[in-house]
Amino acid sequence: MEKVSDLKIGDSRIIKKITAKEPIKGRLSAMGILKGAKIKVLKHTLAKQTWDVKIENTKVGLREEEAENILLENKNV
Repeated sequence: MEKVSDLKIGDSRIIKKITAKEPIKGRLSAMGILKGAKIKVLKHTLAKQTWDVKIENTKVGLREEEAENILLENKNV
C-alpha cells in the first residue's frame, strides 16, 4: 500500500487509512486529513523530510513521520 512519502510531486490519491497513533492522529484529523479525502503532493524537500500537500482545498505541511502514516489507494485521481 502506498504512503504519502512514496508519492512524487503532482501525484494525487484518496486516503485509505491513517495508521498514526495519538497525538499525531488527532493533529492530522484536525487538519482535515481523513479517510476518503483527496490528497495531492505539491512539493517536497530533496531529502523528503517534509511534504507540502493539498487536502481537498487546504494546503498543509507534513513531516516525514506524518507522511509515513497516511496510507493511500493505489490509483491516481
